[in-house]
Amino acid sequence: MSSLNNSFMHLTPFSHEDILIRKILQTHMPDGRLFDAAPFLDVALSIVRHISKFSVVNLQINAFPVEKEHGVEIGLDNREIGCIINHIACEHRSSHSTTMAVLESVEKYSWGMKAVIVLVAFAMSYGQFWLVIQLYHENPLALCLAMLKGIPKKTELMSVFENCSKPLIYLFEKMVDLTKCMLDFEILPVQYTGIDYEATALMKTQIHLSSYWVMRSAVACTSQITSTIYEHINPVSSVWELWSLAHRISYIHYHLKKEFDSFKLKIEKKIKVNLIHLLGEVHDDNQKVLSSLFALKKDFPLKSGLSKDKVGVDVLINKEVILFISRPNISLEKLLFILQQLQYDSRHENRAYDIVWVPIAKAIAWSHSEKKAFSSLLELWPWYLLYEPTALSLSVIEFIKDVWQFHGDPVMVVLDFKGKVTSLNAIDMISIWRDLAYPFSVAREKELWVEQSWTMELLIDNIYPLIMYWMDQRKIICLHGSSNINWIRELTKKMKAITNASVQVELIYVGCKDMEITKDILSTIISENLSNYLPLLKIYFFWTRLECMKRSKLRLGYETEDDTFLNELSSLLSTSSADKGWLLVGAAKSKDILRLTGNQCLELLSLFDVWGEYANKFGILGAMRQALAPPIQAGCGNFAIIPHVEEITEDACVCKICNALMEKYIMYQCTSV
Repeated sequence: MSSLNNSFMHLTPFSHEDILIRKILQTHMPDGRLFDAAPFLDVALSIVRHISKFSVVNLQINAFPVEKEHGVEIGLDNREIGCIINHIACEHRSSHSTTMAVLESVEKYSWGMKAVIVLVAFAMSYGQFWLVIQLYHENPLALCLAMLKGIPKKTELMSVFENCSKPLIYLFEKMVDLTKCMLDFEILPVQYTGIDYEATALMKTQIHLSSYWVMRSAVACTSQITSTIYEHINPVSSVWELWSLAHRISYIHYHLKKEFDSFKLKIEKKIKVNLIHLLGEVHDDNQKVLSSLFALKKDFPLKSGLSKDKVGVDVLINKEVILFISRPNISLEKLLFILQQLQYDSRHENRAYDIVWVPIAKAIAWSHSEKKAFSSLLELWPWYLLYEPTALSLSVIEFIKDVWQFHGDPVMVVLDFKGKVTSLNAIDMISIWRDLAYPFSVAREKELWVEQSWTMELLIDNIYPLIMYWMDQRKIICLHGSSNINWIRELTKKMKAITNASVQVELIYVGCKDMEITKDILSTIISENLSNYLPLLKIYFFWTRLECMKRSKLRLGYETEDDTFLNELSSLLSTSSADKGWLLVGAAKSKDILRLTGNQCLELLSLFDVWGEYANKFGILGAMRQALAPPIQAGCGNFAIIPHVEEITEDACVCKICNALMEKYIMYQCTSV
């Protein structure tokens, strides 16, 4: 093995390996074509393993199990395969000469694909041979072929098969392992292999030799088997030759794998640093950044969620790109919520933004449950996603975790059309405002909060269209929730007394953050027809949006004590699952929302006969506030001038000093100069 050891060391001038590599390189004229090699290897290995289990003694028609899971469309030219089969079956030249002839016939392919084609050709030739053996005792056509091929009788084949089977399958498996290692190197993106040219050059030298030895072993393997069968050569020598080749290939694979792992480690250490520098630079577009994040051979790292076609990052040029980063087994509810907030419309191909799903598992290797969950969820995903998520660079994953702070909960990192990060997590603003949040930057998030007020319209948004319809009808919306079904029964009973008095009010159950409690309560509300309600999934959406609002506010530096919106929101979230229950009363765009809890709520509704008469004058909200306000001897004299707004013309106004309802007067002002 001394010469083999030298082949995996720095080559000295005029060495045997140096001369061999030069000859090998002279046969290499690739045209850039690429194939998905995995299916080819799987089918070839399956053929050889079937043959190894095949019993010559018991030649039953059904003794050869057929696996139907290989739905592979072989894209190779059959004439090329036939040519290679003829070469590797050649008995008149040395193994080296035949190997060089095979290399010339596959000059257009990469080194890994050369080995794949030879292994497939060998498996096809060997498989056809044993298929004839299986059938010729009952099938006349197979018998004719066996006679023309000069295939011996079954009894004569028995000893050959029994002796050669074990070393053959072992050798073939080792050749497949070595080929996969070559393919793993070849699918590394050009951006990665270009980081360390010296290490890349050394790896390529080893790949050249590995490809040669796979082909030479396949040629020698074929020669030994055919010589033993047709020329009646002692099978012991053939078995020894097969074992010798198997150990040689195993040795080469061990060293190549070791070098490849070392090479990847060097590259991975540099990828993260390069990515940090890249994102800190100014670019003309987003292509360089996206190519580095999702680099795969030939730049087809993505696929369309609808068509499932492979696409390059060029489909995202001149667009804002939202990277949706999550676990592959993200809950269905969370995924559906995102899909609702950013509804995909295939008619809007020229939209200014796109989304790419980047699933990242807990461990390097995906678990079975993660693979299964992701497989079912991706059928719902209409946007882009990684074509091969498991091939994402470990350094890129580390970068996403360390720099972009992904720790399991879904995040949405936004890149502008030049590849600059404008938000490390836009999932909250998207959950709140949907497309209105475009271009999904932190600056835009701040603008939206300046414009936003605590209104019923914001709380409901488009989660449930029927409620939005009621708002358009200028109805008062009453949202309620509790984990106490008896409190809910009392509430609905008292609210029906109000609606019977022709007050335009709609009572809707929106549950609480605890979905298990909500599920039970909702079931009772439906069966007893207590009130309107949100479906369970919509209830999840409702509370998820409220949580997003709170996170967004806090992240931007708002304080609960100084911000009315955040104060009201925090109070609502804290009483969400309270046993005593709560009620929110408000109109669509009105900033006046009344929050009532527990017995206070029920007692106020019980007094409707007392304060209901003020509903026509002050509105239902104003009448409720009037009933809740402590008695005042005289007004404080405060006044407020409010510009006329159509949507809130009928709403009552509360004095900010004494909390009493203010009477409405109409003031006209001359605007002439």
